[in-house]
Amino acid sequence: MTGGRTDDPFERTVETLLDAAFDDARWGDAFRAIDRLCALNGGQFTALAANGDGGDPEAVFAVCYIGGDPRQEIVADWVANYAAFSENIPRIGRLPAWRLTHNEELFTPAEKRSSLMYNEFQPKYDCRDQMAVVVDRRPGGRPEDGCLFWTMANGEAGWEPDKLKRIRALLPHIRQAVRVRRELAASEAHGYADATALLENAAPGAVFLDRRGSIVSANRAAQRMLRDRDGIHEWRGELRAAAPRDDAQLRRLVAGALPRIGGLPAGGTMSAQRPSGLPLILHVHPVTPGRADFGAERVAALVLVRDPDAGRLDPQAVGDALGLTPAESRVAVLLGTGRSVRDIARELGRSENTVRWTLKNVLSKTNSARQADLVRLLLQLPPGDRGP
Repeated sequence: MTGGRTDDPFERTVETLLDAAFDDARWGDAFRAIDRLCALNGGQFTALAANGDGGDPEAVFAVCYIGGDPRQEIVADWVANYAAFSENIPRIGRLPAWRLTHNEELFTPAEKRSSLMYNEFQPKYDCRDQMAVVVDRRPGGRPEDGCLFWTMANGEAGWEPDKLKRIRALLPHIRQAVRVRRELAASEAHGYADATALLENAAPGAVFLDRRGSIVSANRAAQRMLRDRDGIHEWRGELRAAAPRDDAQLRRLVAGALPRIGGLPAGGTMSAQRPSGLPLILHVHPVTPGRADFGAERVAALVLVRDPDAGRLDPQAVGDALGLTPAESRVAVLLGTGRSVRDIARELGRSENTVRWTLKNVLSKTNSARQADLVRLLLQLPPGDRGP
């Protein structure tokens, strides 16, 4: 032992793995130690999760290290150009846990002649001589539920028995480190969702999405909007907008906040029309812990929904305060929320001439020379006259 650390290469590697579970900056050291101990030329960890369409599990996380250095450009190349044609990935996902399987066993003879993965990607990164192993499976243990697997490139000629023995001995320690990392990543993001006042008390609606875009939770304001289909609704677990054009834009924003592996998440803002009232304002924002999560189920995006009509003037209270009829107070309140005469006519089912005549009466009764004066008067009403 030296300075509290062991000099044994295997024990030192295990200690580094345990450190990495709690300190994301140590994963490079952990992978470097694994490569040295097992004479590897780097490797990739990939998490698969169940596909909602019932097909093969799909990749939701991937990280590649060579010599302890992150090589996400390799992951990005794989995702962009080869992932959809990687014949070996579904087969790895169906392997029993901890069974080391050589790359040659994961392609058929015909695929070895035609596969882009086998003939182009793997030679490009010198990883055709590699082993694959399922490190851990999701609860339930079924292949269709997904798994985390490790593909490792050989750094020397041959896979000697002692080398394979060292790799197998590391597997339970890698699994433990990854499980801890997953739990921490999930609890950090869910803790963010649970701790924020947005979830229960704030006026804006708050909808939390997982990395697939499915709704994880929503605060009361958002639940009411979803239930009433007031511009937004839930469809098969996803957040959707009522108008087709708005829905397409919302899906683009959510996709940007939840990019494919290796992509940079980005937020955005849009408006969404609804059956009545001013359009909702939607802010889509990524929620990223900034750490390796190895496919943890976690909150990944937040959608804030602001209703411009929230806290609007109460027509009855305004009518009582200003001496207006119910029809006049409704027009006044709608004008106070920024609607035009045309908008008010459409919302109330009246002609524009009728609305103008009513508005003229309101201006007269309130001694307002212009519409702007009326709006200013409405905003100056005491809280008790503004309604709940």
